[in-house]
Amino acid sequence: MLTTFSRWFNREVTISEVASSCGRVFQLDDVGINFFDAMLEHILHFDEFNQRQNETFLNDVDYITQCTIADLTLKEQYVRSSKRLDTYLYIYRRIEEYINLININYEPLQQFKQQLSTLLISIFEQTSGEQPNLLLENKNLLLKMNILQHLSSITTIDDLNTLNEFFVLGKLSMQAAQMINDNSLQWIDILSKVKTIKFSLNGFIHVYINNQQAFRKFPFDTSVLIYLMQRMHLSKQINQSPFKTFAQLNKQLNLPMMEFFEQFQSIFSNGIKNQWYEMKDIAELFIWLKSQDQLFSQYFSHYSSNVSIDELWEIFLYLYKTTEINNIIGKYLIPTLNERISSVSVSDFQRYTKSAKISLVEIKSEGRSNFISLFEKIFDSYIIKQMNDPLYSYQISQIDCKELLQIGLEMSSTNRLDRFSCLLLVRKIICETDNYYQKTNAEKLKILFENLKNFDKTLSQKYAAEKIIDDEWLNEFLIPNIQVWLKFDQRTYQYLCDNHQNNPWSIYIWSKIVHLSLLKMLTNNHIDILVKMNDWMKNVKHDIYNKTDIFTIILVDKLFELVLSKYSRSILLLPNIDTIMNFIISMRDNTSVKINISEINNFINNGKEIVCDLLRFKSKCSLYRDLLTTDSIIYCFIPLIDLNNTLRTIDRQQYKFPLTTADIDDIIDLPKPKDIDIINIKSNEEFVTRFIQDINEWFNWFDRFVDIFQHIIDWFKNHNVNHANQILSDLLRIRNDPKMTLNEMRMIIVCVLKLLQPFKDLRRLCQLFNCLISFQILNPGTLNSQDTRLKFLTELKRSQPNNTFTIGAHKSYKHNISISDRQQVQWSLTCDNSPCDIIIEYRSNNHKHEILYKQKNVPIHKNILYGQFETQRSGQLIITIDNKNNPVSEIIWYGIKSIGLSTCHLFHGIFNMNYRQTSEIISENEFNKLLDQTFDFIDKLLNGDLTLRTMTKLRSIFYDKNININNEVKKLYTNHPNNDKQIEQVCQWLQIYQYYTHLNVIIECIEKFDILDNEDATIYHFE
Repeated sequence: MLTTFSRWFNREVTISEVASSCGRVFQLDDVGINFFDAMLEHILHFDEFNQRQNETFLNDVDYITQCTIADLTLKEQYVRSSKRLDTYLYIYRRIEEYINLININYEPLQQFKQQLSTLLISIFEQTSGEQPNLLLENKNLLLKMNILQHLSSITTIDDLNTLNEFFVLGKLSMQAAQMINDNSLQWIDILSKVKTIKFSLNGFIHVYINNQQAFRKFPFDTSVLIYLMQRMHLSKQINQSPFKTFAQLNKQLNLPMMEFFEQFQSIFSNGIKNQWYEMKDIAELFIWLKSQDQLFSQYFSHYSSNVSIDELWEIFLYLYKTTEINNIIGKYLIPTLNERISSVSVSDFQRYTKSAKISLVEIKSEGRSNFISLFEKIFDSYIIKQMNDPLYSYQISQIDCKELLQIGLEMSSTNRLDRFSCLLLVRKIICETDNYYQKTNAEKLKILFENLKNFDKTLSQKYAAEKIIDDEWLNEFLIPNIQVWLKFDQRTYQYLCDNHQNNPWSIYIWSKIVHLSLLKMLTNNHIDILVKMNDWMKNVKHDIYNKTDIFTIILVDKLFELVLSKYSRSILLLPNIDTIMNFIISMRDNTSVKINISEINNFINNGKEIVCDLLRFKSKCSLYRDLLTTDSIIYCFIPLIDLNNTLRTIDRQQYKFPLTTADIDDIIDLPKPKDIDIINIKSNEEFVTRFIQDINEWFNWFDRFVDIFQHIIDWFKNHNVNHANQILSDLLRIRNDPKMTLNEMRMIIVCVLKLLQPFKDLRRLCQLFNCLISFQILNPGTLNSQDTRLKFLTELKRSQPNNTFTIGAHKSYKHNISISDRQQVQWSLTCDNSPCDIIIEYRSNNHKHEILYKQKNVPIHKNILYGQFETQRSGQLIITIDNKNNPVSEIIWYGIKSIGLSTCHLFHGIFNMNYRQTSEIISENEFNKLLDQTFDFIDKLLNGDLTLRTMTKLRSIFYDKNININNEVKKLYTNHPNNDKQIEQVCQWLQIYQYYTHLNVIIECIEKFDILDNEDATIYHFE
């Protein structure tokens, strides 16, 4: 046992020899592993000794501790001490174990730790981190040393000394981890154990970099830098951009810059939220990142999602003022701005546009075009969204639109008004009307032209309206029908005319409104619209042409373009629109409005030519008929033609009515029309009026003539009379050809008259053909008894089940039935429920119109209404039923029975006795002789002067035929005095002959038995 002085006990204490031997090891000059091995051997002996029994254990531990502290603090042996660090660290951990065994508070252990730390820090500082280094490689011993526990004890770094201690222990911990193959230890794990670091980021990194050689094998990586940045701030003394400082630190640490910025995003986003960075610094970062598409996108997304729209707009302007924004910045900045700005108020957007205009002067000249281009995109996007969204567009006033339009044009690369955004603003400025649905068309038009009056005149002069104003803009200003147009009174229309101020846009818009409105109106009756427009012009006092009356000139020009020009080949069917026509005639010579003068001249020349054709008999017959009943445009062209010169060029003979015989005049039984007087002309208008009236009198006569003689000519044609075939064809054309001209009709009538001239008994012939009367009512309408109604209805439903129609309640209905020519027609009708108002009329195909029956409240639900008529011409039987007073629908049943008009069979039979059927043409005179022979035979028959031998010729007429002798004889007597006894006598003779058609046998008997003295005895003698 040995004794020694203990500083801890402050007295002499007894220690073991083993402990003393441990103390003597420090006196050796060995260092490094040799020293460690020597000390380890003695420590192990000490452990063995303690296991057996050691009454001086605490004294021994204290002795070893004091020896170690003395050795590591011996200044003159500093170099030696610096090379024994592995041993010191090991001894410290063993002393700690020993103290824990006896569980006492051993203060020298803390002193040991402090002195050891002091030595580590000193060596670390003096060697710039290159020393100390662990020499020990034994895994178990390293684990026993547990250097990381020393490091974990550092929870606060508040001075340089502590920081160096942290770094040296960190280095040794890393070395120990490598030697024991523990790769899990990372700098972030080490740093996370430190609760407080009172260093700035750059100060902390600065110390690390000064000792950077210590960490060659385990340097800070990007994640460590990011971790440090999350825990500490930059020094406030740094005046440069934090992002620049970060980049510098990154460079000093030899870290990949892109990797750093990839991991820096969360810090950046948090910094934006907490407003750590100034805008200029953020802009500098964006400029640095502008070459990195994806990285810029990510950073800009963090920024834009955490700042206000004002800040976003400011950095947009700042970037342009400090650098030229490239495509990558524009790629992400502009869409984001568009999206964010789209929801701002108009006042805010105007503020942004004004700030952009102010900033423009601060932007370098080479960057201005790009700035303006991007501004245009933002401007266009905002305006288009706002104006097309009903939730926002109503909030934008006309004043706002004008201001926005002005800056939109000023801040534009093209200064074009036809940009879509500008067009939307223009539309709002011009076409907006408050309380649209509460305003009349007139009020809306007044607002429209008031807006145009206040619109920027420079723009309306610079840009053609047709390239700016879209038709769709004007839809709400269109006049949908003529009734609405007629509501424009003189005051309203005069206001419009007075306020256009020759503004080209006003003139164009009025032209478009008129054009589109007329297109809407003209789906209906063109003629009615023209007449009403003509009257309206008079009512609003714009009926006299004035070259300054631009709006009315445009209106008339559009009426001409859309209506009148379409009637270029049928002008005379247009109404007498004198005001419109006078306007057209006048404005072609003197107007400031662009009109199609050539088209107007063609129209007027066509009108004049048609009038001349009318006077030359070259117009269609239907036209002359129409002009009699319509107030035609003809009177507008009459002043434009030289009537006397026109008449001088016409063959005057055609103005004479065709020559007729007295027989023809008697047959027609109409006043013979006069020749057209072309001598006594008071005025052009008076002459044309009289001319039309005279021609229509000709038509009446011609129609009657054709009705009567068409069937005669048809009979002539069937018997091969010369020219009859062609003349019949021409007569049919008169009836059926709508293109027939007056001159053609006149020539055909002349030809017919010439053909008929040789015939003396025309009236008698017409009577036999039953064609003297064009139309006659045989029964105007009679109600029969109720008893026959059911029988009639039953038979009608059986035989003619489709002869029915239904009239709805409170309705009126017209039903048309086609009738062929030369018919005797019997009509009848009845219904199921109630009385009706009835009109029965017949309209022939030559425009003649006859009322057959017209009565109100006719009880056809109880009776049958029937009537009868004859017609030479085909046409339409029109049944009109008025059921307007009846609350229920009505079913009408009608019956139609028609038979052809009868002719005289006896006449045809007698004629055929003399006529020999042949294919050769027979002349009019020869045919007339045959007729004379026929009529002579008929006269003898009626007078009883025929011989029995001659009577045998009638055999073929009666044989096997059911002929009504009484009717036939009456027809033959039409040209004789009415003698009923004679008619009765002849009927008896013919009746006997009809019964005894073998009269030739009787005659042979008479001759054989000499019953009569004279073989030529007449039938009268035979009786």
